[in-house]
Amino acid sequence: MKKLILSKFLFLIGFIGAFATPQISSKLIYKGDTISVYLNSLPKEFYKTDITFFESILAENVFGGKEACWTTACGDGYLTMWEIMENQLYLTGIYSCCYDEDSIKADLTLLFKEKVVNGKVKADWVTEKSVYGGKGFMLWNNDMQVFKQEFEFEFSDGKLSEIKTFDNSKSRESVFSTNEIKLVEFIYSNIEWTKLPIQKESIEIYVRFSANENGKIDEVEVVKKSDIELFNQEATRVIKSIPDWNVIFQKGKLCRQYYTMPIIFSEKNREKYGK
Repeated sequence: MKKLILSKFLFLIGFIGAFATPQISSKLIYKGDTISVYLNSLPKEFYKTDITFFESILAENVFGGKEACWTTACGDGYLTMWEIMENQLYLTGIYSCCYDEDSIKADLTLLFKEKVVNGKVKADWVTEKSVYGGKGFMLWNNDMQVFKQEFEFEFSDGKLSEIKTFDNSKSRESVFSTNEIKLVEFIYSNIEWTKLPIQKESIEIYVRFSANENGKIDEVEVVKKSDIELFNQEATRVIKSIPDWNVIFQKGKLCRQYYTMPIIFSEKNREKYGK
């Protein structure tokens, strides 16, 4: 899975959960569209247990005693399928986190009995103010999915009370953020080595930067400086010269990302990349 992190040279800072495991989303059918949605909400009685999560009533009862798969990408221990019909939310399926491999799913009739009608259960227990989902996957951002079209649903006792839609289609990834070799080659080949004094010791500078909605890097800060200002200025200049950077929209608005990159001024790099 592609990430927006270059392990040796580039890393994202200032975002809680930036290194969390990407979470598998459940599915919601709405007006004929299948929407990836973060909604795993079962009735309260499914959670009445005093034992630990990994031996909970969920694993024992929901899947009829079958040992269902659990992964860090599926923190609730299950995935769900939903459908909205005439503004009413219905639960249509509960699946193992690894359903494609183990084909384990819940028997809704055993769990909900007479509440199951035509394979669906009226989800009148769901009251959520902000349920996010999307369609048209574009890229991963901080291990969260960015969709071309994003939705925010609000439910009250299973009834759809409000829905907001957002256009994130301006989002895009830069080849420089996803190709470590290309980024390093560009940075060091574009340093104006002939204007810099020769140093016996390497100088390592850290630069924090961000791009605007056009992919132009317009915010640059040297967070670890050299005592020689000329090197700080050159690090700033060469970062700003990157022709294109990531553009991330979430909820229809630019979501600025801040990256930090080390630039090493050394005679080895001068010999390798200097023109």
